[in-house]
Amino acid sequence: MAFERRGVAAAVTASMLALAAPWPAWAGPAGADGEYFIHVVEAGDTLSTLAQRYTGRAVVWRELQALNAVADPYRLAVGKRLRIPLSRIPVDVADARVVAVVGQATIDGRALRRGMRVVEAGWLETGPDGMVTFELADRSRIALPPGSRVQVKRLRAFAGTGLGDTVLQAERGEVETAVAPDGNGVGRFEVRTPMMVTGVRGTRFEVDAGQAGQRVARSAVREGRVAVRTSGHTVMVAAGHGVAIDAGGRPSVRRLLPPPALAPLPDMPIYADSAELAWQPVSGATGYKVVVTRDAARTEALFRVIVTAPSVRLAGLPEGRLWLAVGALDRDGIAGEPVVEELTVRLNPPAPFAIAPASRATLHGTTGTFSWASVEGAAAYRFELANNERFDAPATQARVDGTTISQPLTPGQWWWRVRSLDGEGGPGPWSAPVGFTVLPEAPTLVVQPDTGGPLQVHWGTVDEHAAYAPEGYRLQLADSPDFAAPLQDVRVKDSEATLERPPGGVYYIRVARIEQTGVQSPYSPAQRVELQDPLRDGTGAPIGAKGGIVSRGR
Repeated sequence: MAFERRGVAAAVTASMLALAAPWPAWAGPAGADGEYFIHVVEAGDTLSTLAQRYTGRAVVWRELQALNAVADPYRLAVGKRLRIPLSRIPVDVADARVVAVVGQATIDGRALRRGMRVVEAGWLETGPDGMVTFELADRSRIALPPGSRVQVKRLRAFAGTGLGDTVLQAERGEVETAVAPDGNGVGRFEVRTPMMVTGVRGTRFEVDAGQAGQRVARSAVREGRVAVRTSGHTVMVAAGHGVAIDAGGRPSVRRLLPPPALAPLPDMPIYADSAELAWQPVSGATGYKVVVTRDAARTEALFRVIVTAPSVRLAGLPEGRLWLAVGALDRDGIAGEPVVEELTVRLNPPAPFAIAPASRATLHGTTGTFSWASVEGAAAYRFELANNERFDAPATQARVDGTTISQPLTPGQWWWRVRSLDGEGGPGPWSAPVGFTVLPEAPTLVVQPDTGGPLQVHWGTVDEHAAYAPEGYRLQLADSPDFAAPLQDVRVKDSEATLERPPGGVYYIRVARIEQTGVQSPYSPAQRVELQDPLRDGTGAPIGAKGGIVSRGR
């Protein structure tokens, strides 16, 4: 929602300052509180040296003495918090750079790319699938998840100090920060929504401005402390806690939900760009935030999703070391403490493209030939054949130097897959499992001795499970071995057939299986048959002799 300077808007400030509650005794630059910069006194500090350091003018020490009620400007109590007016600290223009971008993300309507500058007054916006992270000069990082719109209200640096002076204004969505990770102190760092949040040295926190029209805001503190102030309330929020601000500006502080207990992770490395994960439900959780980042500091997100069930399918993972974080969301949508695990993904050399047999193909016979496309950079391939899609007990495992392999097969359902191997034998991901069916080959055809009548043929049936029995058979007779123009083409149910007798001559007969699915097997080898025109008696019956029928011309 838009930032307004009335009512609850402009209402919440989270500060590094000690305010009314005790703070850790950090020394040196300690951030801002309202219009003042805070310095925690270190041994050897004097008002004049601090005035020179921060304002560039040693004479300002008198003003600092009065402002902070210091009795002796040369004897400062170590740990004392000195206020220095921000108006007295000269600033330089600072710079920020995009270090990571995923999906749709823009600055002032222009698409963001890694390495681009982020400038003061610029509006950054992420689409439904967009994420962007930019880095300040002090290595502070700001990450914007999907659906966020944030203005860089101020991007300066305190002159000569190496300290930043940064103000962000979130109109909608979230801002995730890791402030001054080197521990060298913070100048001013604020995230304003209807609230303002200022990080302390080393602070890591998240601010959610909600979506347009919502009158709520949320924040979770991962490291350090922040102070949250509304128009009528001030609360301190320590690491491991979150705060929700309702529409009336009332803050509610609570402990973050505990991290989920992950189910066993897949074996590492993960040889795919996706993975299935699950975890134990967390009591009180309304959902879960799942983030995969490229860096151990978890500032460069590659994958981010909110789910309601305690499981997720990670997708679009790149190769390399990645970090997974899963946190439970409470009733107000505040993400709890995450469980963090390192993942390793290996995608190279890439999986070959499986060519044959294709998915759901039917093979006939006792041998199958498998082929795949070659992969550039692959030194060899690993082939597997199994009778189930899980490949938990492969029937064949073989290293193949080329792109084909032949394997003996028996009738049934089979799956095959292949992966590339690099020059050191390191594998890449498997190709997708390819399922296919193996059925018996066409039977051997037997032609009965010529009796001068119709041709009698039969063939044996394979003694296999009934599941592999064919629907029927297809029988062809032709006068040429290529069967270019069959003289007879019949379908029969049984393992025998009677064909009309053709005139004398040389003929060829073959048979094929017709499967229950309608698929036809390859034909059996053709049988050559030579027929004679028989002499016939007065009834038309062929005249027989001791050696068979009597043909014309004998």
